[in-house]
Amino acid sequence: MTLRAAIIGGGWAGAVTAHQLLGAGWRVEVFERSDRVGGHSRAEVLNGVVYEPNGAHIFHTSNREVAEFVNRFGLVRPYEHCVLTEIFAHEDDESPTLLSWPPQIDELKNLPFWPTVSKELESLPATPKGEDFETFVISLMGETLYRQFIYGYTVKQWGCEPSTLSSSFAPKRVDLRSDNYRRLFRDTWEYFSPVGVNHVIEEILRPVSVTCGAELDVTDLEDLSRNFDIAIVTAPLDRFVGRDGELAWRGVSMRSRYQPTDNEADTVTAAYVVNRPSMRVPYTRTVETKHASGQLICGTVVSEEYPGSPARHYPFPTVERRYEQANQALKIEIAGSSPLPVYFTGRLANYQYIDQDQAIAQALSCARDILEQHK
Repeated sequence: MTLRAAIIGGGWAGAVTAHQLLGAGWRVEVFERSDRVGGHSRAEVLNGVVYEPNGAHIFHTSNREVAEFVNRFGLVRPYEHCVLTEIFAHEDDESPTLLSWPPQIDELKNLPFWPTVSKELESLPATPKGEDFETFVISLMGETLYRQFIYGYTVKQWGCEPSTLSSSFAPKRVDLRSDNYRRLFRDTWEYFSPVGVNHVIEEILRPVSVTCGAELDVTDLEDLSRNFDIAIVTAPLDRFVGRDGELAWRGVSMRSRYQPTDNEADTVTAAYVVNRPSMRVPYTRTVETKHASGQLICGTVVSEEYPGSPARHYPFPTVERRYEQANQALKIEIAGSSPLPVYFTGRLANYQYIDQDQAIAQALSCARDILEQHK
């Protein structure tokens, strides 16, 4: 008897789970809410220039299984991601100073406030600590660097004081370096597709039955149970149960503008991603994908990233983990009322701040669990 799986969502998590189950002999159908698969990671084209309407997406991983998986579907072009940050070393400076992100000690020594920073670093604990984001980061780099590099960016990004945020995501996102290693990520493998990862996800789903424009919710599980043996949800659970807003999300909107250039290799910003932590600037960073894609074309697209949109890009990390607990309660509610077994995987369904490789690893694990439980 052929087992059947309905997968709700056609991003990385849904695509990878679908592919694995299909390969194991299951009949699989993916139901995607939008008119195209790919989700948050999709790239688009403006005047012939590849750009990213949902912000920068660099594929990086130290997980060999994940790396080999994406290699099979055409994600193979090596890339080294280096980020810059602009700061105003003096309050009355009209022009910012561009520095590496994460900050490098050797660069910081050239700044006028280095003596203060040096004293603060000497007094820091051996291991950063603190349950809230602000306390943790100050214990990592001191008050001065925190105010210069982190505070304004965080307030703009999350729309609240950093002291109200959990420190859980800080170790992954904030660092202070003294090794002159300029790449943002230290992972073994790092790739960037010259046309975006759309084609990779589409290739993964090529043998899978996909229905786009299908906005399913918890009330559809009854109908699905007539044709499928299990359901896998990769969608946000507050929307899935019809209670938008029960979980807090922080979204960004990209204001993307085409700019002509004289030569095919020309770009107009200093790097693919330039962080703008100063409160003088209303956005958090600029993204110019042409730096990463290597596309040779006259013209480029520069996107300014403005936080505060209603999109579900980032789960909101409160100190007390309020929404993570609410998401777990939603899983129990959905599973308890469903006429067929329900599995959850991916960034949205698990309410997690994860990268593309982690979403893929979750999907591979989810598929293994399903195959083990339904032998």
